[in-house]
Amino acid sequence: MLTNLAELDLRKLRIFCSIVEAGGFTAAQVRLNTSLPRLSTLVRDLEIRLGYSLCRRGKGGFHLTEQGTQTYAAAQELFADIERFHQRVVMLNEQYPEFLQIGTADNLLSHPQAPLPLTLNRFRKASPRTRIDLQVMRADELEQAVLEGRLHLAIGCFNHHLSGLHYQPLFEEEQNLYCGQGHPFFERCDERLGNEEIATADYVDRGYMLESRRPHNLRFGNAVSAFSMEAIATLIASGTCIGYLPTHYANIWVERGVLRSIAPQRLAYSAAFHCITRQGQAPTVALAKLLEALDAAQRTLLLRTS
Repeated sequence: MLTNLAELDLRKLRIFCSIVEAGGFTAAQVRLNTSLPRLSTLVRDLEIRLGYSLCRRGKGGFHLTEQGTQTYAAAQELFADIERFHQRVVMLNEQYPEFLQIGTADNLLSHPQAPLPLTLNRFRKASPRTRIDLQVMRADELEQAVLEGRLHLAIGCFNHHLSGLHYQPLFEEEQNLYCGQGHPFFERCDERLGNEEIATADYVDRGYMLESRRPHNLRFGNAVSAFSMEAIATLIASGTCIGYLPTHYANIWVERGVLRSIAPQRLAYSAAFHCITRQGQAPTVALAKLLEALDAAQRTLLLRTS
C-alpha cells in the first residue's frame, strides 16, 4: 500500500499516464523510448506500491481497471497541484523571482538558424534577475524531463510526438552520411559507391533511438552504438565506421580532411527541430517572456538567412 509518496512514485505515475494516453504499452514504448519489458516492470512495481491492479493487458488489448481509471484522474490532479505549488513558491522567493530550466540537444551552436543563443540574449536583457539552468540532453531525455516538469522548455529533434507535449517547429537541420580518413570509402568517388555496398559497412547507430533512422531505405547490417554527436563523430573519424552527422557540425572536420561526406546528393536528409513545452501548464511570467524571445529570435534568424 502507498503510505507515502516518493520521487520514484511520481515518475512511475507519469509513465503510467503516458501509457494510458498512448493507448497501451506497445504504442508507449516508442513514444517513451523505453522497452516493453521495462514499461511492464515499472507499472507492476507501481501496482505493488498501490496495492491494486491498474490495467489489463494481453490478447484482448489494453484496458484500465476501475481503480486504474480513478488513479489516472487523480494523477492528473496531483500533477496540476504540483505545478501550481511550484509557481506559488517561486513567486515568494525575493532573491530569484523565477527559475527557468531549459534543455537542448548537443552541438547546435554552429547551426545558422538555431535560435537559442539569440533567444537567451534577448531574454536575459529583459529579465536579468531570472535564474537559468541550461542542460544538454538526448532527445528522449528532453521529452521525459519536460513531461515530468524537470524542464520548462526544450529544443531538439524528436521522432515521435508524445501526448502531453506541445511541439513548436523551429528549423531544419541537414544530415549527411560521412566516413573518416582511412576508411575504404574515403578515396572512392560517389558514382562508384552504390547503396547496397554502402549498407555493408559498419554503421554508427544512435543508441538513444529505439527506431534508428534509416534514410533512403538503407539497411545497415553491422551497427555500432553511440549516444551523442561527439561520440558518433569520433567513431567515424576512426576510419572504421560510417554514420550520419549534421552538416554544419561536420564541416570543420571536412575542411581539415578528417571526414568526407558520402553521396550527399542522394543520401542527405533533413531533420526537423522543435521547441517543446508541457501541455496544460500555465506558463509563468518568465516562461512566457522566454517564449516571446524565442519567437522574436526565430523571426530575426529567418530574415538573416532569407
